[in-house]
Amino acid sequence: MIVTAVTAALGGTTYRIVTRRQPPAGRRHVITVHRPLEEIAEVLPEPLSAYHGTIDVRLRAAPAGRGTEISARALNDTVSDGDIRRLLRESRSLLEVGDVLRPGGPTTTPTPWNRPLRSATRHGREGGLL
Repeated sequence: MIVTAVTAALGGTTYRIVTRRQPPAGRRHVITVHRPLEEIAEVLPEPLSAYHGTIDVRLRAAPAGRGTEISARALNDTVSDGDIRRLLRESRSLLEVGDVLRPGGPTTTPTPWNRPLRSATRHGREGGLL
């Protein structure tokens, strides 16, 4: 990732422009699941099977017998990289724990003060390290 920063002082105000180069489209995302390949190969979890035909999913044994590597990439422009990352995270959660835990719930009341936190938790599974 290349980050370019430009700072300009105009009338005492400083502006900073940051541009980031996006990863190439159709890139393959890989996640390791702590389950044997035989268990996963029979039936893919619901998040991945729901996108059958729009993403390419490959399974292989992880090195040193540490589970299974699931890799996925988009076949067309209908699925974004963020969607694939979210699908992989939800699939790992289903395979390892049996449920997808979601932040928030009935105790979270929407307010202007927690709007940034709500936005971060809504989009948190789409970015970051797998």
